[in-house]
Amino acid sequence: MPNAATNPQYCGTKLRSVAPSSALWHRFATGVEAVDRRKQEDVMTHFKRQLDAHLARWLVRLILLSVALSIKLANILRWFIPARFRQQGSNPHRILITGSFYNEAWFDSHVTPLLAADSIEEVLVVTDRALRERPGVRFCNPSVKLQQRIGRIPARALATWRTARREKPSCLMGYHIMPNALLCLLIGRWLGIPTIYQMTGGPVQLVDGGVGSENALLRRQLKPGRLRASLMHHLARQFDRIIVRGKQARHYLFDRGVAPTRIDIIPGAVPSRYFDVTRAECPYDLIAVGRLVDVKRYDRLLAIVAELKQRRPDIRCAIVGDGPLRNALERQATTLGITDLVTFLGKRTDVETLLAQARAYILTSENEGLSIAMMEAMAASLPAIVPNIGELGELLVDGETGSYIDATAPSEAADKIDALLNNADACENMGVAARDRVRNFAAVATVASKWDEVFASLHQPNLNATESDNRNRQIANTAVQS
Repeated sequence: MPNAATNPQYCGTKLRSVAPSSALWHRFATGVEAVDRRKQEDVMTHFKRQLDAHLARWLVRLILLSVALSIKLANILRWFIPARFRQQGSNPHRILITGSFYNEAWFDSHVTPLLAADSIEEVLVVTDRALRERPGVRFCNPSVKLQQRIGRIPARALATWRTARREKPSCLMGYHIMPNALLCLLIGRWLGIPTIYQMTGGPVQLVDGGVGSENALLRRQLKPGRLRASLMHHLARQFDRIIVRGKQARHYLFDRGVAPTRIDIIPGAVPSRYFDVTRAECPYDLIAVGRLVDVKRYDRLLAIVAELKQRRPDIRCAIVGDGPLRNALERQATTLGITDLVTFLGKRTDVETLLAQARAYILTSENEGLSIAMMEAMAASLPAIVPNIGELGELLVDGETGSYIDATAPSEAADKIDALLNNADACENMGVAARDRVRNFAAVATVASKWDEVFASLHQPNLNATESDNRNRQIANTAVQS
């Protein structure tokens, strides 16, 4: 009879082998290894992210310090070699602008009023890629080969320098603080050309060193920093003009030491075709327009639509635009069970026609300056449903031209939207009021006249100290009262 002590394969009625089978042991060991591997990957991912953020913070400090020191050097040399720093903007009817213009309509909203201004005949543009040709606009882009060789930003800087020296424009204007506005500031100071910073996204570009802005490098910092914020504010004070979208940005800059005479509120312009749209049948209750990127938070919009479905099973929402998040958003719509309620229309050139087919415009961004998409929708007689962020309050009066919502609270937002859509008369009246408000604020002729005032004051002889102080005090009082 086999001995259980000497034969592990023996299985009697009272003794069974507890040794696991090789297959079971393999599955167990494989599972443990997979868990350990995931933990190691998570640790490495966290480490790489923190290392990347640390390097980004130091790189931003280096860039800001380098620009500040270079400008200081230019100011010092101005005293010793004044002829070298004579005003080089010898063509008063030509300006140079630079930026990353990903959207043709957004570009048009800014360039059209510049060309409509009496003081400007030509706009020179330095950007990374070719845009549609327009009368009065001349592109001076760096070549693709140069961008591949030295990098996109250095190539843009070189093209801006060359164009500024050759064409001698009356001013250099950069959209967003980094890198475009800083490039203009640096080049303009060395060439003696006035500079303008277009703060299109609002103070978020400067707050805490720009960590909350859309700029890829600034967002990688992850943490705010006092030194970076101080350097940002110092450099902002060096521009001859800063163009903002509303009173909040103006107050922010004034509190950080920017002279009020250097701050102007000028929006992008809304083309006349948006004011002239003819209302059609409305297959969409809500419409959103914009790039499908993180900052626009379309995930919040889909969550709101899912809540609205419980109140209005036939709710219809259109999303106009394209971007890297489209696939993820379509998957989210499927998960929420609202695929048949949300239509992704992609990038379109007939936005005004689509706006005429909706009842209300909705925006759920995390931050904004003054949304051009919102202005266009309001010009097309749509009430705006937006969060109370940025400079949106310049145009939206709650209950008069639209309605504020908390985009982070889908249920509450759905209640307010449902109440508005149930009141057809209120929607129509708000739309008419919205159109009139935008016409008075952002029509092409209105914005062009504001630019004429800026360019006229930009090149006028410097005021004496007393006159300058009086003017600053007057504008400051006006800013505080408003």
